Amino acid sequence: MTDITLNERKNDLLLAIERFKLVAKATHDVIWDWDLARGTVWWNEGMQEIFGYRPEDIEAGPNSWFDRIHPDDQEQVVKKMHALIEKGESNWSDFYRFRRADGSYAHVHDRGYTIQSGGKPVRMVGSMMDISQQLRSDKARQESEENLTFAIQAAQLGTWNLNPADQTVLFNDRCRELYGYPADTDMHYERLIQFVHPDDRTRVMEAVGRTLDPSLRVPYDIRYRVIGASDRKLRWLHCTGQAYFNPSGKPIRFSGISREITSEITSQEKIAWADQQAAMTIEGSGAGSFMVTLANNEIIYSPTMARIITGSESANMTRNILLASLHPDDIHIRNQAYAEAEDNGELRYEARFIWNDTSVHWVRVLGRYLYDSLGKAVSLSGIVMDITDRIESEQRLKVNEEHLRTLIEQAPVATALFVGEEMVIDIPNEAMLKFWGKGRSIIGKPLREALPELEGQPFLSILDRIYKTGEAHSEQGARADLVVDGQLQTFYYDYTYKPLKNAKGEVYAILDMAVDVTEQVISRQELEQSEERYRQLAAELERRVGQRTDELHQANIELMNSNNNLQQFAYAASHDMQEPLRKIQSFGSRLLLTYSDKLDENGKYMLNRIQDASKRMSAMIDDLLAYSRLTTREGEFEKVALDDVVDSVLADLEISIQEQKTDIIVEGLPVVWGNRSQLTQLVQNLISNAVKYRLPDQESVIRLSYRTLDGAEKETLPKLLPDHKYIRLEVSDNGIGFDEIYLDRIFQMFQRLHGRSEFSGSGIGLALCKKVVQNHQGYITARSQPGKGATFIVYLPVPR
Repeated sequence: MTDITLNERKNDLLLAIERFKLVAKATHDVIWDWDLARGTVWWNEGMQEIFGYRPEDIEAGPNSWFDRIHPDDQEQVVKKMHALIEKGESNWSDFYRFRRADGSYAHVHDRGYTIQSGGKPVRMVGSMMDISQQLRSDKARQESEENLTFAIQAAQLGTWNLNPADQTVLFNDRCRELYGYPADTDMHYERLIQFVHPDDRTRVMEAVGRTLDPSLRVPYDIRYRVIGASDRKLRWLHCTGQAYFNPSGKPIRFSGISREITSEITSQEKIAWADQQAAMTIEGSGAGSFMVTLANNEIIYSPTMARIITGSESANMTRNILLASLHPDDIHIRNQAYAEAEDNGELRYEARFIWNDTSVHWVRVLGRYLYDSLGKAVSLSGIVMDITDRIESEQRLKVNEEHLRTLIEQAPVATALFVGEEMVIDIPNEAMLKFWGKGRSIIGKPLREALPELEGQPFLSILDRIYKTGEAHSEQGARADLVVDGQLQTFYYDYTYKPLKNAKGEVYAILDMAVDVTEQVISRQELEQSEERYRQLAAELERRVGQRTDELHQANIELMNSNNNLQQFAYAASHDMQEPLRKIQSFGSRLLLTYSDKLDENGKYMLNRIQDASKRMSAMIDDLLAYSRLTTREGEFEKVALDDVVDSVLADLEISIQEQKTDIIVEGLPVVWGNRSQLTQLVQNLISNAVKYRLPDQESVIRLSYRTLDGAEKETLPKLLPDHKYIRLEVSDNGIGFDEIYLDRIFQMFQRLHGRSEFSGSGIGLALCKKVVQNHQGYITARSQPGKGATFIVYLPVPR
């Protein structure tokens, strides 16, 4: 009997073990068995399938478990488990992070129970479930719900839910506002329908009935007016919704959203009235108008349009007749215009139409699509204009221009045509292009832009006078300073400006013909100067030396007085001018803050323009004051570590550097001899310019480097101290760059190569840099190409 009992218990144990192994294999959890007496932990295959650990990777003891718990969770998990074992409790569970074989962490839910022997826990068995995906799903669902709530609030949408069983309605806050804040007792369908405008009430009730009808089940989509329950305000609403039915076809819920469209309806009414006024204006101007309903291709047109298209105002127009009148060779023009109009809503093309009498006429078509609230085009309206006379005039003009072009290109002297008041360069022959030394890229540009060095010379003002008076002008041996091959050079020309006039007697272009007489003029000048020089040199030399010495002495005294007066004037002027600017900015800010809701968009725009202008003026005054304060007193010069200067500047410009995402690379910089404050202004202007003039689609990189100046290079530079060594500091960027023909111009006061709409600034920064370098007996220049960045080169002395 005892043997049978022992065998049965043994079989039961083997069966239990087998069941445990089957469960461990079948479950998607990680099964573990911790032998507390032996200090070993057994893991099932889930340890490899779920966390990626092979059996040979896992240690035998409990550290195979505890060491893989996230450091932030480990202490509390282990402490809680040991407390349970010490107290002899049965069940344990916890949530924590467990490290996978690839180093990432999984969120797990771990559960276990203890096996007792003699009232003492000897084993602990449990299962570990990976709940990472569940947590991600819960988080994604929560974020989705939050995003939906935010979207509804941001779009100012009202949400509602009607219970068909008891006819009660639930509104969110926005929907209550749209209905004028009805009382709680009004939140019933039969009560709420009374707030719908009487003229729309029947239509709304019919739409609700169709949506709740199980045989129809149509979506709810309607526009109607409501009169606010409390504020009695009239509002237009666009409501969309859907009914939900149980399996037997009974509606169980009717919900949707409401959006206020009062401003849209008002705008459409204004547009309709404006269209009526425009149609009257169009017909009065001789153009024809039309409107096409896209749903049925029905066209409504004016008699003037029929005449422009067919030659007869009595023609019975349809879209097919209109297309049939189009010249066969221009069908592709119309098709392309309609394809573009589908994208931008604007129809625009010029084509030929064949009249009933077979004559051909040019017509210009302008149109615009009108869309419904869903963005679907519902109609096309526009105008047509007969432009035959204009096209024929343009063709005749084109023939005349071709003839003129041939004459200019074959002219024996340098010849070019300047068109319009902006003097756009047109048809320059090769001889004239050679004079200017700019190549053919200047064709089509205004003369002022193509040859900026002409500013300050008499030619531009002479051309302006010719456009106004129509009087020709000629001159012999006129001096012209032109940038040729990157160098500003002086030439002399015999030239003639001949105005060209149209049929109305108005000047539309100026013909420029020139002959280079530089060699003759220079030879004559040299001869005259030589004769004069030798005639007066002996008698005047001593007198002029003495006179020059006195003049220089007096000039030095006057210069010192002038500098002192200028410093005092600049300081006083800047403070006197800054005070009204501060008042403008202060009152402008208060006006914008207090009355912004009373100003329309144009008023706000103009007020912002005033603010921007006053800020630019304030910045310009500060820059002028900084420029005027630059001095060269030897007592202010000392040893200055450029590394410290650059660190200070980068700290000041940290925000703008981060906004422009600029990478600043600073190589080790030396100690120089100079004024720390002025050198800080120099470095700050160079770096801020490099940050500002970046290419928008390219990562901005700025590099600061230097090298010691050798003797050969020093000899080529002007005004350097002979008893000092110099370094060559370079500030390089990969920004927009500039054409080196403007090299001298960029260091002048108030000179800008770009408009304020493109880049801000007062136009003083580089002039200030030049002043600082001059104060240090140094030299500044730059190397650049458009679109390929710029390098500013500064030569500074080092301590002896």
